[in-house]
Amino acid sequence: MARILIVDGGVPFHGVGGTLNHSYAELAQKVLASMGHDVEVTRVDADWQGAQEAEKFKAADAVILTYAAWWMGAPWQVKRYVDEVFCSGLSAGGDGRTRTDPAHNYGRGGILKGKKYMLSITWNAPLNAFVDPKEFFGGVGIDAVLLPMHKAFQFIGMQPAGKTFMANDVIKNPTHAEDFKRFEATLRENFAAL
Repeated sequence: MARILIVDGGVPFHGVGGTLNHSYAELAQKVLASMGHDVEVTRVDADWQGAQEAEKFKAADAVILTYAAWWMGAPWQVKRYVDEVFCSGLSAGGDGRTRTDPAHNYGRGGILKGKKYMLSITWNAPLNAFVDPKEFFGGVGIDAVLLPMHKAFQFIGMQPAGKTFMANDVIKNPTHAEDFKRFEATLRENFAAL
């Protein structure tokens, strides 16, 4: 049994939305609990304290962050959560460099080594926009687009639990039932060995 923290980044955009990511967080809680894991959820759109959230990260074996992409990245509320929580003691190991060798090991000083994270993203863009070299993201894939968030987690010492999950076309051409099934399968694959 592992301790898993789900950070539900479902937040409204121009006064609407956020509920789809709440649904993903609720499904993750249900699936992971059925696998025997101890699961806790923090909602970014609720009251939280950076230092308390940092303690939850320290206590967890894994963290799942779910949010909707806005303008090619995380909503400002999610970025605020990451900024405040990660600066509440999670980067206490420094950036990994030493004064005698300041050019090497940047980003390798995190204190949460051995812990895992997973990103779960909803996006109103088709999958093809990420994987086709002729389309908007030039074929780089979702993990390259999410590189800053991946690197933030890795800076504090965490490593990917497995695959990143992405639900595509969530407004223009939604396939929610199929996406929820894929999400459950991804959770089971990523967290079976914890």
